[in-house]
Amino acid sequence: MLREAEIIPDQMRENQAPLSKVAARSRIGGAGLRRWFESVRIAKDSILANRLRSVLTVLGIVIGVAVVALVAALLEGAQAYIGQEAAELGPRTVRIDKASFQDFLGDGQAFVEAQAKRPDLTIEDVKGLRERLGALFDVGAQVDAALPVQRGNRTLNGIAVQGVTPNIVALSVLKMEQGRELMESDDEYRRPVCVIGADVADNLFPTGNPLGQLIRIGAASYEVIGVFAPRGSSFGASQDSFVQLPLGTFAKVFGARSRSLALLAKAKEQPGAESEMTREEIEDAVRFVMRQQRRLQPGVPDNFSLTTAKSVEAFVGKITGIVGAVLYPLTAIALAVGGIVVMNMMLASVTERTREIGIRKSLGARRRDILAQFLIESILLTLAGGALGVALASTIVWLTARITGLPLHLPLWALAASIIVSCTVGIVFGVFPARRAARLDPIEALRTE
Repeated sequence: MLREAEIIPDQMRENQAPLSKVAARSRIGGAGLRRWFESVRIAKDSILANRLRSVLTVLGIVIGVAVVALVAALLEGAQAYIGQEAAELGPRTVRIDKASFQDFLGDGQAFVEAQAKRPDLTIEDVKGLRERLGALFDVGAQVDAALPVQRGNRTLNGIAVQGVTPNIVALSVLKMEQGRELMESDDEYRRPVCVIGADVADNLFPTGNPLGQLIRIGAASYEVIGVFAPRGSSFGASQDSFVQLPLGTFAKVFGARSRSLALLAKAKEQPGAESEMTREEIEDAVRFVMRQQRRLQPGVPDNFSLTTAKSVEAFVGKITGIVGAVLYPLTAIALAVGGIVVMNMMLASVTERTREIGIRKSLGARRRDILAQFLIESILLTLAGGALGVALASTIVWLTARITGLPLHLPLWALAASIIVSCTVGIVFGVFPARRAARLDPIEALRTE
């Protein structure tokens, strides 16, 4: 029995030993957690005690973060908008112009020279493309002029008057809302008829039905035979302020010989075909036929420009990449300025609270406790600035999207980056003042008045 009595306490002691270690660790962890909560409370009280200075400090971070978020939203919005415009061109459609700016990125002078020196695209090019591309493609053309449009005492200035081939609706995303499309006979006999956009209809015929009514363009009158469905605005400009005339009628009245056409070639869908033409094959086919039409020898560069949805997206990607490479470093300067403001405020706070630091150290506060206190204060300020900056940027983006109709939104990566960057700024620019406070000698600090 004695042996058992001696053994049992030994076993209990062996079992209690790890328990005492766990309890000790728990007490240490709880004390550390309480220290952190205490540091946060002291930092919060210090911020609230100097409200004006804290607000001015946070303002610098708010501006910096808001600028970064706005730049991100604008670049993303530009890409989304151009993506929508490219989608309207269609994945199977190629636009042919005399010269396209995307072929001369960064060289405006070369673009101007190409516009002046290259041969115009004419109705003969349309006929040539139709003959060479055969039944696999629809080919159409369009020419534009900005002219006033009148009805009675109402006049609309700067309306896009377009001369088009009758198949323009099939080649574009336009949809009829009332009436009919232009027909081959309208173009062949050069009839004085037109199809108008929704805004032209609303402004010239606010209360009546425009079908069968006459409008005046230049010196001639045209019968309205159709109205297109509204498409809305882009960058604050209406996409429905246009009038379409048969290309033959436009050439007869306004003279298309002195204007270069824009050609559209769209690959037809082939029901039952084993494989459809890819974007690259469609573009290569149109380029090959255009070079044949222009009798260009191998090795001679194109004297025309091709535009596809893919090329538009690539062009915009290059532009936004260049703009981003310029703007993001500039926005980083704004954040750096905000960080410097935070550091100056924290240095002033350390100077003002020297005696407080001495008292805390004399009561047992360690160097890391003082360091944590001021570092947390800096992070709280910048975190508040980051959150307010994101809120401000979100409000501006929402208002801009409502007013302009642009597909603007604040990307999630920009939100996350703004918060992370603001915290990083708080840490980087808060370390020096915090270390300076932690290194203060308690005796010297207590002597400070």
